[in-house]
Amino acid sequence: MILLLQAPRAAIAAHVAADYPHEACGLLLGQRKGEKMLVSEAVASPNLADDPAHRFEMDPGLRLRLQKATRQGPEQVLGHYHSHPDGPARPSATDRAGIYEADLIWLIAAVTTDGLQDMAAYLPWADHGGFDKVDLNDAIEGCALNEFFL
Repeated sequence: MILLLQAPRAAIAAHVAADYPHEACGLLLGQRKGEKMLVSEAVASPNLADDPAHRFEMDPGLRLRLQKATRQGPEQVLGHYHSHPDGPARPSATDRAGIYEADLIWLIAAVTTDGLQDMAAYLPWADHGGFDKVDLNDAIEGCALNEFFL
């Protein structure tokens, strides 16, 4: 189960709407406790892909900086988000071909000219052949923390 706090949800919604019709992308920071994950921050990345209307490529320097910054604390890089302009919030064939780490969340946002339409979360299979959908729940900070640590 993934708990998504209001601030990162709003940040993702604003980012994907601003970058439309291109794919937006960024990293998800938070805490992991067994099968539960609490996403407390979404950090936007420039999309470095050659064709940003159809692909995304995260800034590797951003990821390295965030991994270094979170090394000593409870927060960690949990995964990433990206948008599917005028497409569904589910993995594409391009997404399946881009699986490199099976323990990272893939949060996919469906976006249109009207903004964010839907979000869904996935975890890649260990053999990198596909994804499993994971429960994604919006959370209010105090309630989410209580639920997360129970």
